[in-house]
Amino acid sequence: MKTTYNFTKNQYNIYWFLVILTFYSHHLLGQTLPITPKLSPQQAIQQSKVYQTKAEWFLKLPQYNLDSSLFFFDKAINVLDKKNPLHFQNFAETYFKLYHQLFRQYLTPKVLDALLKARYYVDRIPEKSEAVKLLEYNILIDESYRSNRNNEKTVANEKMLKAFTWMQEQKSPELQAKFLYDKGYLFSLLSIETITDPVKKAYQYSLESKNLYEKSNFQNKNEMLFKVYGSLAWFHNKFGQNDSCDYYFDKQKALLPLLKEPYNTAYYCSMRGNNYMRRNLQSKAIPLLRECQVILEKYQLFQNDVFVFNTYVLGVYELENKNYDGAIVLFKKGLIEAKKQNNHFILDGYYHLSKVYEKKGDFKTALEYKQDALVSSSNSFDITLSKSLKESELKLDIAKKNTEIAQKARERNWYIGALLSGLFLLALVYRNFRLKQKSNQQLELLNGELETKNTLLDKRNAENELLLKEIHHRVKNNLEVVSSLLELQSAQIDDPAVQSAMLASQNRVHSMGIIHQKLYQGEHLAAIEMRDYFINLGENIVSSFNAEGRIKVECNMPALVLDVDTAISIGLITNELLTNSLKYAFTDKEKGNINISLNEEDKEGGLLLKVSDDGIGKTPDQKAKGTGFGTQLITLLTRQLDGKLSYEINNGTTVLLYFKKTKLM
Repeated sequence: MKTTYNFTKNQYNIYWFLVILTFYSHHLLGQTLPITPKLSPQQAIQQSKVYQTKAEWFLKLPQYNLDSSLFFFDKAINVLDKKNPLHFQNFAETYFKLYHQLFRQYLTPKVLDALLKARYYVDRIPEKSEAVKLLEYNILIDESYRSNRNNEKTVANEKMLKAFTWMQEQKSPELQAKFLYDKGYLFSLLSIETITDPVKKAYQYSLESKNLYEKSNFQNKNEMLFKVYGSLAWFHNKFGQNDSCDYYFDKQKALLPLLKEPYNTAYYCSMRGNNYMRRNLQSKAIPLLRECQVILEKYQLFQNDVFVFNTYVLGVYELENKNYDGAIVLFKKGLIEAKKQNNHFILDGYYHLSKVYEKKGDFKTALEYKQDALVSSSNSFDITLSKSLKESELKLDIAKKNTEIAQKARERNWYIGALLSGLFLLALVYRNFRLKQKSNQQLELLNGELETKNTLLDKRNAENELLLKEIHHRVKNNLEVVSSLLELQSAQIDDPAVQSAMLASQNRVHSMGIIHQKLYQGEHLAAIEMRDYFINLGENIVSSFNAEGRIKVECNMPALVLDVDTAISIGLITNELLTNSLKYAFTDKEKGNINISLNEEDKEGGLLLKVSDDGIGKTPDQKAKGTGFGTQLITLLTRQLDGKLSYEINNGTTVLLYFKKTKLM
């Protein structure tokens, strides 16, 4: 049970009464109270470190007491002088240690306040020793992690690259081990390297870090090994290698008696329990998950991802075993803490609760929770949730209509019976009249249903059009992210040939991105107006070569619309031709012009793309410069269009591409 040191109200009053009485007794006796001597800067630093040690001691078992730990952290901070540069390093170190306790257990504003203050003081240290640089490195790593968690990918990449640039110059084995762990952890989150499988690359970094720590005698070896083993278990779980998961979880378990932090034990139980749940080993999973819950509640470690995640997993278990009331209690408990943290688990809580109430047949409550989920996910268009919400609305509507139909059927049968009893003698006449009346009613009902369905169809078509525009918007944004990642990678490369290839790849990605931008901005979702597209493409490529004011790109052609597939192929071909002109056509000229046109050539749907420049020209048999990939791409795309490519050399180079226009649907 958690130990507290708070005074009761009576004890508090007695304490202050004794203080005042002591003061006045000294005054009346003509004596003065002893004055605490002012500490020198070095004495203040030593005293602050003593308080830090006490604060960290209260974070270990069996004396764990978070309130006492925070009390001594405050004392460690207050004993220092905020205006003395000699104390800035101690301020930064203390706030950073405080941050590492708060981010597991407290609300976001307090966490950010500690991290921001650590950043504030480390930036103001006059002379930065190696220890200060290492502290700044660790602050950058945590800032990168928090930016990534807030979906600020560009800021996260910048922070990470800045930290890694300093760490790459360090030769210490201990620093290299920490560096490899951080690379593995952050690369798995950010996918910073342009490689086929970034997760496997991150796994290799973590494995190298493990090997260094296992062979070392570093001061924080056990704490770091616990983290590395957890990362490796996560990687092997992702790879589907269960035996390796168990191996690294066993390694973590062996370290728990040495670490003595309740959060570490709770984290281990939750992660291993969830791994067993994924493998359908509930008999092993549930005891671990419940042990995690007991530890977190015993030490009041509620405001963290592990508590919310573990509570949800137990709730899913109760749901699958049809203990709906127990599942609701768990999901609501997790949702309360998720709201305090304002994190992504809020959406999961709403979704789980809607699912439970749907299983119970309470479609109204289920719909309310799905509507809450849709509001909480407004920053990210959730197609699955939107579809699920519509299904719940439909189920609720069907339930209401079934009740109304049943009630109307009972009323109708009663009236028909009464009418048949009173009009028995006119049965044959009534029968013909009734059949005709029923036929007319059915016809009216069918007409009404047809009108309703047409209205719903128009509404769904509008929704689908909005969804398709959103998809094109997402694709365009994703292509911009790819282009930004290529730019980041290019900045780390010194080889001009590789940088040139990176730039060409960026331009190709951007040429496709413009297509999707035009699609979600335009009125037609399956076609592109090419003249405006060529203008945007030319401006982008000229800008990428820093040739504004030197090379002018003109587009003399009428408005012409192409389907998406043809537009992408033509865009990539034009991108390569413009790139070739900018790279090779004006090597001996200060200024130049490039003309682009696309016109209908004949009545059979033939189109002629013409890209010409007034550069130095090229001979017909001249070999392709560079890697030749651009020439191969043009040839491949021309073949895909079933087109014909030709060149004219006359005061420059003119490329002609004839192809047939695809009919729009």
